[in-house]
Amino acid sequence: MKNYTSKIFKVIFLIGIGPSIQAQSLLHKNDLMKMETYFDARLANVAAEDSLVPTSINTKIKATDITALQQEIWAVWNSVNSRRETLPLPTQAVRGLQDYKLHQWELVNENPLPYYYIQKGSIGHTKLPLFLNLHGSGPKEMELKATLAWSLRYRDSPSRYFIPQIPNERRYRWWLKPVQLAWEKLLRLAMLDQQIDPNALYVMGISEGGYGSQRLAAFYADYFAGAGPMAGGEPLKNAPPENFKHLAFSFQTGANDTGFGRNKLTLSAKNALDSLEHLFPGDFVHNIVLQEGRGHGIDYTLTSPWLVQYKRKPNPRYVNWIWFPMDGRYRKGFYNIAIEQSPVSLKDNPQYDRVRFDIDMDKATNTITIKTKLLNPDMTAQQALKKGKIAIFVNNELIDLSKKVTIIYNDKNIGQQKIVPTVSALVESVALFADPNRIYPAKIQLAL
Repeated sequence: MKNYTSKIFKVIFLIGIGPSIQAQSLLHKNDLMKMETYFDARLANVAAEDSLVPTSINTKIKATDITALQQEIWAVWNSVNSRRETLPLPTQAVRGLQDYKLHQWELVNENPLPYYYIQKGSIGHTKLPLFLNLHGSGPKEMELKATLAWSLRYRDSPSRYFIPQIPNERRYRWWLKPVQLAWEKLLRLAMLDQQIDPNALYVMGISEGGYGSQRLAAFYADYFAGAGPMAGGEPLKNAPPENFKHLAFSFQTGANDTGFGRNKLTLSAKNALDSLEHLFPGDFVHNIVLQEGRGHGIDYTLTSPWLVQYKRKPNPRYVNWIWFPMDGRYRKGFYNIAIEQSPVSLKDNPQYDRVRFDIDMDKATNTITIKTKLLNPDMTAQQALKKGKIAIFVNNELIDLSKKVTIIYNDKNIGQQKIVPTVSALVESVALFADPNRIYPAKIQLAL
């Protein structure tokens, strides 16, 4: 391994996320070396890993040092990523479509992903929102240009847009594994960009892009502030609405858009989210509209101005998560939950491929309540879990780290734990979530 330790210390001073970074590192040199090796390995192995990989850095930390350590570790993460790749400079919005630069990312086991990266308006005193805007099916060059034109027209300036072109027309789906890895790279790099608001990331798209944005919103709901599928309509098993808790969800479809049942599937999403909002007022904000008299072509200009009003909640007290596969791949984490050992066994129990997690972190009583269910793909049947391990990352926003935490699992009190802040929790959460607002000083491990 190359020795980048001196560069790490320099980067800590120059790229830190706040002015309070101390002149002297709080970390031992060996811990810094282990951390860099760990970060490099997580980035190199992202396509193969399916669970949280623990670190060997078990150094305990003082509560008074947590903020400074979060900044220092984030600066090291920034350094490791910057050596690999950063987002390109965005093309400033201009009139002629021919003036926009087309970039390209290499994908794993797929053709490259071309994309436009543009900025509308200028940067002021606040950071910019970023939209991932997915095009519809059809000749990909034509669809990409049309989506660029719509992106320029939408009334959400100042903003940035990442506008990708489907890599392969024979596999015209935005949620296949190779492009999942691209979206995860986009989210990771956006979180590192000092000009992008990490709580103002949005995904939307038209037609095939509507299907894709609905699926991606459910899969990555902990990253997006909002989602806006248009002229689409997925069966709810492909985009569980429970995952949209804390996410602003817009859905615009033509009332007469009967192709593939789009209008009926849009209505199903509306009914489901109406019911969830009734049960959890304020947690399932949505605006789902069947545009009267419209078919597959609708007014697309309504979505982004509505979405951009809403910001992400990165550390909610309540987490509802349907852990489901997309192209056979599962997420390793969601909000502050991490998978340490898979709770499903498709070989032994092929009829059940997903898990429902309901978690309540009550700081007033310092109690974490966890409920789980094993579900079938249609989410119409359930069983008790018989395997699996999770970690719940915590900070002082969610619980009081100075006191013992009571754990209740599936209505059974399994005792109290004293939560000890460690460097390993900070490092693991940075590598897992790649999110400046989810750098957790402690974690609780639970066998399911």
